[in-house]
Amino acid sequence: MTKLILIRGYPGSGKTTIGKRLAEEGVGKFIDHNAILTFIANIAGNDDGIYDDIASLELAITRKLLLEHTNVIVARGFSSLESLKPYENVAIGLGVGLVIIRLDVDQDILSKRVSSRERFVDFNPTVSEKALSEWVKGNPLTDHPSEKTFDNTKPLAEVVEAIISIV
Repeated sequence: MTKLILIRGYPGSGKTTIGKRLAEEGVGKFIDHNAILTFIANIAGNDDGIYDDIASLELAITRKLLLEHTNVIVARGFSSLESLKPYENVAIGLGVGLVIIRLDVDQDILSKRVSSRERFVDFNPTVSEKALSEWVKGNPLTDHPSEKTFDNTKPLAEVVEAIISIV
């Protein structure tokens, strides 16, 4: 069965890293909001004013790939249950499986990750402890009843293997 895999979590929780690794392992195609901005549109920096447009493009790409019976991996904050709805609706409408993964990481580790040098390579608006704190306050993660939670402070290979085992 074709599957839509949604990875959610706070900035610095490892969503993009896990998404890329799952794609490398052949789990599915990774659709990356940051890559759409940075590599396709050659825009770096703030996505204010175009966030919804980028999300619509991301959803259209997701739908097309699912129609082609390709597993799709989407990683973004998905802080509210409402932000998951369009993807849930696509999965239901196309009759594909839906897997929601939440990456948990301690706040201190998040702070170190968001200010790391690697975050400055791609489009990443959350590159400081202050920006992280503002994002977390403004976007608390609401629990989804069917999400599977993973501790993403464990070794990457171990987390990826655990995720693959449920996908």
